[in-house]
Amino acid sequence: MVQASLTNLYEERSDLAAARSAMFGDKIADICIVGAGFTGLGAALTLAKAGSNVYVVEAAHVGGGASGVNGGQVHPGQRRDQLWLEARIGKARARAVWDIAEEARLWLTEVINQYAIDCAYRPGLLHIAHRKRHFHALAEDAEHLTRHYGVTELEVLDAREIEKYTHMHGAFGGVFNPHGGHLDPLALTRGLALASEAAGAQIYEQSRVLKVVPDGNAWRVITNIGSVRARAVLLSGDGSLDALSDVAAAHVMPLVNFMIATAPLDPALADSVLKGMIAASDTRFVVNYFRRTEDNRIIFGGGESYGSSLPRNFPKRVRTRMLELYPQLVDAPITHGWGGKLGITATRLPFVRQLNAGLYVASGYSGQGVMLAPYTGRIIAQAMLGDNTRFREMASLPVPSLPGGRCLRRPLLTAAMIGFGLLDRI
Repeated sequence: MVQASLTNLYEERSDLAAARSAMFGDKIADICIVGAGFTGLGAALTLAKAGSNVYVVEAAHVGGGASGVNGGQVHPGQRRDQLWLEARIGKARARAVWDIAEEARLWLTEVINQYAIDCAYRPGLLHIAHRKRHFHALAEDAEHLTRHYGVTELEVLDAREIEKYTHMHGAFGGVFNPHGGHLDPLALTRGLALASEAAGAQIYEQSRVLKVVPDGNAWRVITNIGSVRARAVLLSGDGSLDALSDVAAAHVMPLVNFMIATAPLDPALADSVLKGMIAASDTRFVVNYFRRTEDNRIIFGGGESYGSSLPRNFPKRVRTRMLELYPQLVDAPITHGWGGKLGITATRLPFVRQLNAGLYVASGYSGQGVMLAPYTGRIIAQAMLGDNTRFREMASLPVPSLPGGRCLRRPLLTAAMIGFGLLDRI
């Protein structure tokens, strides 16, 4: 049962901010940040607290991009597991980027608590194997994290034991991680915006950036209604930077994700999907990800589109994927449906670079942005302030150009993604 007209469930939570104006005229700032999402606001908060004059310029509204439409899951570590990273960048660097991810996780909870951001954060993350060999890989990863990275309390569950947390059709086991969790991502974004403004940052909405050009020893950010001259600029926007950076376009592929939410369920039915207010994802290449809310809804994301807009029938497509795993939800009404543009890279690691002196970019979080993106913004802010220690590690992550360049990347990657999606079902 799918309602005819569906909207973003996150939008129903009240926005505490006063109306923000567009940016008219020509202005001067120390730093200009393009995009009022996780990355941009993590940078804005850090810079404003350090005393910088910071302008944040947003094409739509705070959280209007990827930060307001994602699955809200907090995954510890990087998007790739540590064994994968060790094999490609060595144990020392793999440890360094693990430590950065841990700092990101702890900083996120610190900021939520410090600024009393009401984003319904709940701990608990279940990673479910949909193939037996994937279960062995998950178990190996958990053992490696415990032995070599000091991670505690990881719970490895075989196909029978996973019933403790979920009654999912076709589960071959999984790993429960109490250090992960989930939250309302739009509420988090709005809270970061309020914290940034309280520290002195200025946020302008409905101001689309058209281009960023050199201006003497600085940069000029030109919008449809004005401009900002700044000594340093951060381009943020997961999957939405094609028009502003050819380099980002060559490394980050935009795609559209979509999700649905059920009506509040009977607690026993909600328990059959997820026992307690936890989140989960599976090991498919085209991932299914879902979580249980405080009012016993199931928010379920699955499938993706390689165009630039939501397909008309996306709620039915997502519901079909949900029922393949949880046929017990066949009579659950679908009350909300939404999605938006995200960014992925060839290695699923974020694309973080300094393009020119004073010009930075961060994009392509590949589903790991809730935890990593705010702290990546903080790392770039620290580099702008003179400490580039962590920035060097993030900027050296292996993120090659996408095959086919800017013109052919979409058809080539779409074909590859469709092929991997078919393998999920074979």
